[in-house]
Amino acid sequence: MEKITPNRIEEIISAEIPDIEIDKDLHDIVSKNMSHGPCGSVNNNSLCVSDEKCTRDLLAETITGNDGYPLYQRRSTEDG
Repeated sequence: MEKITPNRIEEIISAEIPDIEIDKDLHDIVSKNMSHGPCGSVNNNSLCVSDEKCTRDLLAETITGNDGYPLYQRRSTEDG
């Protein structure tokens, strides 16, 4: 079986926080209910925290893992 490519994944699945200037209500809903964080030393009870650090990998772009499953783009605040 052929692995799905990152470009094809992003054609099907994507998630961006809506621009607050364009749709404030949708921005607020997504930010509140669908965003990761806060975590780390700010919130040690988060499921992604180990030793007061987030265990989730930050990726600049979506890639296909060795097992064929996607590893989704998860940008740092520095990456926007």
